[in-house]
Amino acid sequence: MFAIVGRRRSAPCLILATGRLRVRRSLKNCVSCAIGLLAIAACVPATAHAEPRWTFCVGSSKRGADVWVTEVFAAERSRVEIERAFKATLERSGAAGADVQCPEPRADKTEAVNARFEAEEFNRKLGATLHAVSAGELPPRQ
Repeated sequence: MFAIVGRRRSAPCLILATGRLRVRRSLKNCVSCAIGLLAIAACVPATAHAEPRWTFCVGSSKRGADVWVTEVFAAERSRVEIERAFKATLERSGAAGADVQCPEPRADKTEAVNARFEAEEFNRKLGATLHAVSAGELPPRQ
């Protein structure tokens, strides 16, 4: 990462490179350096708290006659881990061998809810029997 804040004739006032911070002082540019440091400090807290990412999962029997759909939930682990947990939940409920998919988690919950609705409608049009699965039924993170 490389950022330049404020300039002197010969060198930048502030350089951020490979995690090290180097400040060059000059009376004339002290104010611009201070403003630059405040701007960087203001951005740090915003990146510390990641917004939740939303997804849902769909599982289908081999013949496609039965389809299980979770509610939309905040993804607290990787997509692969979520799919593995959903598959284990379906196997415990007697749906061994079901194919499962969870869309890539997204920042906008409304988009995830709309995608879930479209998945339900698509499977309903195919004549599948839909089964609701609570996201709370997924095994906890290990």
